[in-house]
Amino acid sequence: MSAELNVNVFPFILRGVSLLGVDSVEIPMRARQMAWNKLAGEWSIDVGSVVTEVSLEELNPKIDEILKGGIRGRVLINLSK
Repeated sequence: MSAELNVNVFPFILRGVSLLGVDSVEIPMRARQMAWNKLAGEWSIDVGSVVTEVSLEELNPKIDEILKGGIRGRVLINLSK
């Protein structure tokens, strides 16, 4: 495994997309913990509004809806349902 990224960046540049990242190995543990705490707390988002949870039995009708463009967000398959 490596951090190498073999892509052409021109499509990103032409669309005005910034490719940003952080080398988390270089960030002190305290700063990482603070970031994770904020993501779990004050920066957390309610994903319930963009996620629909279905069982495997309910998946085929959802796939039909997806193919027709009738679903917004993500479909989460709950294997324990």
